[in-house]
Amino acid sequence: MKKLIFLLIAAVGVSVFMSNNEYVEIPSTSIRMRVIANSDSSEDQNNKKIVKSAVEEKLYEITEGEKDYNKIDNIIESNKDILDNVVDDVIKKNNLGLEFKSNYGMNYFPEKTFKGLTYEAGNYKSYVVTLGEGSGENWWCVLYPPLCLVDEEKSDYEYHSLIKDALNKYN
Repeated sequence: MKKLIFLLIAAVGVSVFMSNNEYVEIPSTSIRMRVIANSDSSEDQNNKKIVKSAVEEKLYEITEGEKDYNKIDNIIESNKDILDNVVDDVIKKNNLGLEFKSNYGMNYFPEKTFKGLTYEAGNYKSYVVTLGEGSGENWWCVLYPPLCLVDEEKSDYEYHSLIKDALNKYN
């Protein structure tokens, strides 16, 4: 609990004193989620959102109430097959006609600028789903600590979290 409070205070402090395009370092003990679309076509971007919603819902269900990094890491690791089944089921149910691959472990994330903040490129602990060729825009989120952001500048929706809303309040 102390870590979460510290992270919240640090995030708000950084946000208040930060100028545009500053780098934001997400804590090393974080877990991300990423869904990469087959392409940038509107159909593939919509398919990505469908898969993202189903996986995100299942991830929050299986980790609900847990606040310890190691426990969340173990929960996701031991439920990877269930998460993959969710992806497979939603693809079949919605007749998306896509192949997919997934990985839970260290995965590369490119540098991304979102709302004036630049998130550094690097390898991060994450559950990544790649749809089809995986050459389209992606969606990503920090699952732990719970700081979810939409990784699409073209997005017509916005994901809200307690920390993100607190950051926006002070901008």
